Amino acid sequence: MLNIHIKDDFFNITNIDKTSIPKIYSIYRNSDDFKYATGFFQSVEYEKFAYNISQFIQRDNIFFLDVRLNSGEIIGLIKGALIDKDNLAWINSLIIDTPYQRKGYGIRVVELLQEYLKQICLTKAIYLSVYKNNMSGINFWTKCGFYDCKGLPNKDDINFNQTVQIMCKLL
Repeated sequence: MLNIHIKDDFFNITNIDKTSIPKIYSIYRNSDDFKYATGFFQSVEYEKFAYNISQFIQRDNIFFLDVRLNSGEIIGLIKGALIDKDNLAWINSLIIDTPYQRKGYGIRVVELLQEYLKQICLTKAIYLSVYKNNMSGINFWTKCGFYDCKGLPNKDDINFNQTVQIMCKLL
């Protein structure tokens, strides 16, 4: 897992640790609110969830970050991967817990991550997918400056599921 630490006046965004997993699990369990962001459309047992996280974070090119207020309270998460050969990043999930939504926190977290990826990792573009029927997700990412890019560069042979929209932003 990449070692990322981003801090500003409001947020401390850093790698998850063992103490983060129960809160992250509670967010994932809220499948009605976050099913599109997590890809979990039904509940998952804690043991399986923890195992999946342990497998995911073993990869060298990934990030899985707590989004904390500077008070220490976890209010969300962001996970993704760097694709070094192309200087690209892929965001798998961004979740801000329900009580903290619509306060600009998600947009600020994306701005901080973009700045970090551009300056520290020399990332040239960020990609993500959004379910086409998740209009709030599409609207959020559009507010963050992402646009429908119709696929990934140099990946014409990939047949994307008709249910997702690939969005990107050049940095």
